[in-house]
Amino acid sequence: MRRVLVCLLLVGCEKSGGVKIPLRFHPPSGAVYHHTLEQYTKVTMPSTGPLGGAGNQDRRLRLFSTQTVRGPAAAGGTEIEIVVDSASVEMPVMSPDMSSQLARLRGTRSTVVFDERSQIVRNDFSGLQGAPPELANQMAAVLQGMAYAFPEQPVGPGDTWTVSMKLPLEQFGGANTARAGSAQTKLTVREIRTDNADTTVIFDIKTTFPPGPIQLAVAGQNGTMRLSGELNGFQQFSIARGTVVDASVKGTSNLNITIASLGVRDMKITTQTESSIHLAGGK
Repeated sequence: MRRVLVCLLLVGCEKSGGVKIPLRFHPPSGAVYHHTLEQYTKVTMPSTGPLGGAGNQDRRLRLFSTQTVRGPAAAGGTEIEIVVDSASVEMPVMSPDMSSQLARLRGTRSTVVFDERSQIVRNDFSGLQGAPPELANQMAAVLQGMAYAFPEQPVGPGDTWTVSMKLPLEQFGGANTARAGSAQTKLTVREIRTDNADTTVIFDIKTTFPPGPIQLAVAGQNGTMRLSGELNGFQQFSIARGTVVDASVKGTSNLNITIASLGVRDMKITTQTESSIHLAGGK
């Protein structure tokens, strides 16, 4: 979920003749935005081996939220409050208990504090604890997953920068990514639009995964897995409103898992994801 850039300064660029903008996170205090977030996930399991017969898993998450800019935080940065207006999950089999837990999420509050480069200083997603653990982790990851740190220098069309991101492994509670490293996301400014009093920045997104092995613990047994694939998409930001207007990221990741003590070698799990966020009334 992107809360974004403001404090706009247009700077002429002699080399390219274009316009460069320093991206800084100073949204107007008191601003209120309503977002719709969706994430579709399809997990393809192996047809043979220890997980053979488990079947594929499809899940669609919808989250309607209200985002309020609370203003400067006591310890620095800007505090954003996110209230869950409603949440729903579509999947082949969903227990009545999960349905009731989702209903209890309505009205829960979470906070995120960003510095002026939109880097997360701290967050509190305790309001999501009423959801099933794996779903709470996924919802928190999606809420943060569209937050990309801004570069130090001004940027214009064609300019790029790279940020490190947490690996998308919320469903694997026993995964230790410390040795593998982070995912790398390359952001490229596609276009800067000016329309009356507003300026919009559109940039393309490409995320790749580290090749190194990820340590894994399953049922008390140690193993490793390797992650490959990439995610691609875009984001569109309104400078005047200081928030995301439209964003979409999708792609495929492949997991190759080896747990020798369980007889699992190079077991492949493929996950297709598509995440989007839209501002109500956004253009």
